[in-house]
Amino acid sequence: MVAAVESVSTPTTAQHLQHNKTFMIARVVTLNMKTVFIIKEALFLVLLIVLIIVAPDALLAADDLLLTVSDAGGDTGDHVTVNINIENATGTEGGQFVLNFDDDILKPIALETESFLEEAESSMEMVNLEYAPGQLMFIWITAAADTEDSGVLCTVTFELLKEGESLLEINEVIISPDGIDTSTEPGLVVAPADGVDVVADSDAVVEENRTSPIIIIIALLALAIAGYFAYRQIKKPDAGRH
Repeated sequence: MVAAVESVSTPTTAQHLQHNKTFMIARVVTLNMKTVFIIKEALFLVLLIVLIIVAPDALLAADDLLLTVSDAGGDTGDHVTVNINIENATGTEGGQFVLNFDDDILKPIALETESFLEEAESSMEMVNLEYAPGQLMFIWITAAADTEDSGVLCTVTFELLKEGESLLEINEVIISPDGIDTSTEPGLVVAPADGVDVVADSDAVVEENRTSPIIIIIALLALAIAGYFAYRQIKKPDAGRH
Protein backbone atom coordinates (compact mmCIF):
# COMPACT_ATOMS: atom_id res chain seq x y z
CA MET A 1 0.00 0.00 0.00
CA VAL A 2 1.42 3.36 -1.02
CA ALA A 3 1.23 6.17 1.54
CA ALA A 4 -0.10 9.51 0.36
CA VAL A 5 2.56 12.21 0.22
CA GLU A 6 1.41 15.63 1.45
CA SER A 7 2.56 18.49 -0.73
CA VAL A 8 4.27 21.29 1.23
CA SER A 9 4.78 24.58 -0.57
CA THR A 10 8.00 26.44 0.11
CA PRO A 11 8.09 30.23 -0.42
CA THR A 12 10.14 31.14 -3.40
CA THR A 13 12.86 33.78 -3.30
CA ALA A 14 10.63 36.15 -5.29
CA GLN A 15 7.80 35.75 -2.82
CA HIS A 16 10.17 36.39 0.08
CA LEU A 17 11.49 39.55 -1.55
CA GLN A 18 7.96 40.72 -2.31
CA HIS A 19 7.01 40.19 1.35
CA ASN A 20 10.01 42.21 2.55
CA LYS A 21 9.24 44.97 0.05
CA THR A 22 5.63 45.17 1.23
CA PHE A 23 6.81 45.24 4.85
CA MET A 24 9.29 48.07 4.18
CA ILE A 25 6.70 50.12 2.30
CA ALA A 26 4.23 49.70 5.16
CA ARG A 27 6.91 50.70 7.67
CA VAL A 28 7.88 53.82 5.67
CA VAL A 29 4.22 54.85 5.36
CA THR A 30 3.74 54.35 9.11
CA LEU A 31 6.84 56.41 9.91
CA ASN A 32 5.76 59.18 7.54
CA MET A 33 2.34 59.30 9.16
CA LYS A 34 3.98 59.47 12.60
CA THR A 35 6.26 62.28 11.43
CA VAL A 36 3.35 64.29 10.00
CA PHE A 37 1.41 63.81 13.23
CA ILE A 38 4.36 64.95 15.35
CA ILE A 39 4.92 68.02 13.15
CA LYS A 40 1.25 68.94 13.46
CA GLU A 41 1.51 68.55 17.24
CA ALA A 42 4.58 70.80 17.29
CA LEU A 43 2.86 73.53 15.26
CA PHE A 44 -0.20 73.34 17.49
CA LEU A 45 2.02 73.61 20.57
CA VAL A 46 3.77 76.71 19.18
CA LEU A 47 0.46 78.41 18.36
CA LEU A 48 -0.91 77.54 21.78
CA ILE A 49 2.13 79.01 23.54
CA VAL A 50 1.88 82.23 21.51
CA LEU A 51 -1.83 82.54 22.33
CA ILE A 52 -1.20 81.90 26.02
CA ILE A 53 1.36 84.72 26.12
CA VAL A 54 -0.33 87.28 23.87
CA ALA A 55 -4.07 86.77 24.40
CA PRO A 56 -4.27 87.55 28.14
CA ASP A 57 -2.48 90.91 27.70
CA ALA A 58 -4.75 91.85 24.80
CA LEU A 59 -7.91 90.83 26.65
CA LEU A 60 -6.96 92.50 29.91
CA ALA A 61 -5.90 95.72 28.19
CA ALA A 62 -9.06 95.90 26.09
CA ASP A 63 -11.16 97.62 28.80
CA ASP A 64 -8.37 99.43 30.67
CA LEU A 65 -8.46 103.20 30.80
CA LEU A 66 -5.58 104.16 28.52
CA LEU A 67 -3.44 107.31 28.71
CA THR A 68 -1.05 107.92 25.81
CA VAL A 69 1.45 110.64 24.98
CA SER A 70 2.10 111.79 21.41
CA ASP A 71 5.55 112.45 19.93
CA ALA A 72 7.18 115.72 18.87
CA GLY A 73 10.45 117.05 17.50
CA GLY A 74 12.16 120.37 16.85
CA ASP A 75 15.32 122.41 17.16
CA THR A 76 17.00 123.74 20.26
CA GLY A 77 15.04 126.74 21.54
CA ASP A 78 11.76 125.67 19.90
CA HIS A 79 8.51 125.17 21.75
CA VAL A 80 6.90 121.80 21.02
CA THR A 81 3.50 120.50 22.10
CA VAL A 82 2.41 116.95 22.82
CA ASN A 83 -1.09 115.55 23.36
CA ILE A 84 -2.12 113.52 26.37
CA ASN A 85 -4.89 111.26 25.03
CA ILE A 86 -7.41 109.27 27.04
CA GLU A 87 -9.44 106.21 26.04
CA ASN A 88 -12.09 103.97 27.66
CA ALA A 89 -13.01 106.73 30.13
CA THR A 90 -16.80 106.38 30.17
CA GLY A 91 -18.20 106.80 33.70
CA THR A 92 -15.01 108.25 35.21
CA GLU A 93 -15.19 111.19 37.60
CA GLY A 94 -11.64 112.47 37.34
CA GLY A 95 -8.08 111.46 37.96
CA GLN A 96 -4.47 112.48 38.18
CA PHE A 97 -1.07 111.54 36.79
CA VAL A 98 2.58 112.55 36.93
CA LEU A 99 4.43 113.07 33.64
CA ASN A 100 8.17 112.29 33.75
CA PHE A 101 10.63 113.93 31.35
CA ASP A 102 14.34 114.72 31.06
CA ASP A 103 14.70 118.20 32.55
CA ASP A 104 18.15 118.60 30.98
CA ILE A 105 16.45 118.60 27.57
CA LEU A 106 12.90 119.82 28.24
CA LYS A 107 11.36 122.65 30.24
CA PRO A 108 7.56 122.61 30.64
CA ILE A 109 5.98 125.91 29.61
CA ALA A 110 2.22 125.29 29.76
CA LEU A 111 -0.49 122.68 30.15
CA GLU A 112 -3.87 123.32 28.53
CA THR A 113 -7.07 121.28 28.83
CA GLU A 114 -8.64 120.01 25.62
CA SER A 115 -11.92 118.69 24.22
CA PHE A 116 -12.29 115.77 26.63
CA LEU A 117 -12.68 118.15 29.59
CA GLU A 118 -13.99 121.25 27.84
CA GLU A 119 -17.04 119.41 26.51
CA ALA A 120 -18.01 118.06 29.93
CA GLU A 121 -20.84 119.76 31.83
CA SER A 122 -18.49 120.80 34.58
CA SER A 123 -14.82 120.19 35.28
CA MET A 124 -12.04 121.40 37.54
CA GLU A 125 -8.32 121.11 36.94
CA MET A 126 -5.08 121.68 38.83
CA VAL A 127 -1.63 121.86 37.23
CA ASN A 128 1.81 121.83 38.83
CA LEU A 129 4.55 122.23 36.21
CA GLU A 130 7.24 122.10 38.93
CA TYR A 131 5.96 119.14 40.91
CA ALA A 132 9.52 117.75 41.14
CA PRO A 133 12.67 117.87 39.00
CA GLY A 134 11.75 116.21 35.72
CA GLN A 135 8.09 115.83 36.71
CA LEU A 136 4.80 117.69 36.33
CA MET A 137 1.40 116.78 37.80
CA PHE A 138 -2.10 117.15 36.41
CA ILE A 139 -5.36 116.61 38.33
CA TRP A 140 -8.88 116.81 36.88
CA ILE A 141 -12.38 116.35 38.28
CA THR A 142 -15.57 115.63 36.32
CA ALA A 143 -18.05 114.93 39.11
CA ALA A 144 -20.98 114.44 36.73
CA ALA A 145 -19.15 111.59 34.95
CA ASP A 146 -20.43 112.97 31.65
CA THR A 147 -17.25 112.96 29.57
CA GLU A 148 -16.83 111.23 26.24
CA ASP A 149 -15.30 107.78 26.15
CA SER A 150 -12.13 109.04 24.43
CA GLY A 151 -10.45 112.27 23.43
CA VAL A 152 -7.55 114.64 24.02
CA LEU A 153 -7.31 115.19 27.77
CA CYS A 154 -4.74 117.99 27.65
CA THR A 155 -1.67 119.31 25.83
CA VAL A 156 1.74 120.02 27.30
CA THR A 157 4.13 122.53 25.75
CA PHE A 158 7.89 122.21 26.32
CA GLU A 159 10.89 124.33 25.45
CA LEU A 160 13.74 122.34 23.90
CA LEU A 161 16.80 123.29 25.95
CA LYS A 162 19.38 121.32 23.97
CA GLU A 163 19.78 118.52 21.46
CA GLY A 164 18.83 115.05 22.60
CA GLU A 165 15.86 112.79 23.26
CA SER A 166 13.48 112.68 26.19
CA LEU A 167 10.97 109.94 26.89
CA LEU A 168 7.63 111.20 28.23
CA GLU A 169 6.30 108.63 30.69
CA ILE A 170 3.04 108.76 32.65
CA ASN A 171 3.22 107.41 36.21
CA GLU A 172 1.31 107.55 39.50
CA VAL A 173 -2.06 107.33 37.77
CA ILE A 174 -5.17 107.54 39.97
CA ILE A 175 -8.65 107.36 38.44
CA SER A 176 -11.98 107.96 40.17
CA PRO A 177 -14.01 105.96 41.06
CA ASP A 178 -11.66 103.33 42.48
CA GLY A 179 -11.24 99.95 40.84
CA ILE A 180 -10.58 101.13 37.28
CA ASP A 181 -7.52 99.49 35.72
CA THR A 182 -5.21 101.76 33.76
CA SER A 183 -2.56 101.42 31.07
CA THR A 184 -0.14 104.00 29.68
CA GLU A 185 1.96 104.46 26.57
CA PRO A 186 4.88 106.92 26.55
CA GLY A 187 5.80 109.56 24.00
CA LEU A 188 9.15 110.83 22.77
CA VAL A 189 10.48 114.33 22.13
CA VAL A 190 13.53 114.66 19.88
CA ALA A 191 15.73 117.72 19.40
CA PRO A 192 17.81 116.77 16.33
CA ALA A 193 20.87 118.44 14.88
CA ASP A 194 20.94 120.38 11.55
CA GLY A 195 17.40 121.68 12.01
CA VAL A 196 15.71 118.46 10.91
CA ASP A 197 12.34 117.86 12.54
CA VAL A 198 11.87 114.28 13.62
CA VAL A 199 8.78 112.67 15.09
CA ALA A 200 9.88 109.36 16.55
CA ASP A 201 7.64 106.34 16.82
CA SER A 202 7.61 105.77 20.57
CA ASP A 203 5.15 102.86 20.23
CA ALA A 204 7.72 101.00 18.15
CA VAL A 205 10.40 101.72 20.77
CA VAL A 206 8.21 100.31 23.53
CA GLU A 207 6.86 97.29 21.64
CA GLU A 208 10.33 96.32 20.46
CA ASN A 209 11.32 95.24 23.97
CA ARG A 210 8.14 93.59 25.19
CA THR A 211 7.22 89.97 24.60
CA SER A 212 8.42 89.24 21.07
CA PRO A 213 11.86 87.88 22.12
CA ILE A 214 10.20 85.64 24.74
CA ILE A 215 7.73 84.32 22.18
CA ILE A 216 10.53 83.55 19.73
CA ILE A 217 12.61 81.73 22.36
CA ILE A 218 9.68 79.62 23.57
CA ALA A 219 8.65 78.81 20.00
CA LEU A 220 12.19 77.69 19.15
CA LEU A 221 12.36 75.54 22.27
CA ALA A 222 9.02 73.93 21.42
CA LEU A 223 10.19 73.20 17.87
CA ALA A 224 13.46 71.77 19.16
CA ILE A 225 11.66 69.44 21.59
CA ALA A 226 9.19 68.34 18.92
CA GLY A 227 12.03 67.75 16.46
CA TYR A 228 13.88 65.62 19.01
CA PHE A 229 10.87 63.38 19.59
CA ALA A 230 10.26 63.16 15.85
CA TYR A 231 13.85 62.01 15.38
CA ARG A 232 13.43 59.42 18.16
CA GLN A 233 10.28 58.06 16.54
CA ILE A 234 11.91 57.77 13.12
CA LYS A 235 15.01 56.04 14.49
CA LYS A 236 13.17 53.77 16.91
CA PRO A 237 13.07 50.17 15.54
CA ASP A 238 9.82 48.25 15.40
CA ALA A 239 9.20 46.30 18.60
CA GLY A 240 8.78 42.98 16.80
CA ARG A 241 11.75 43.33 14.51
CA HIS A 242 15.15 41.78 15.39
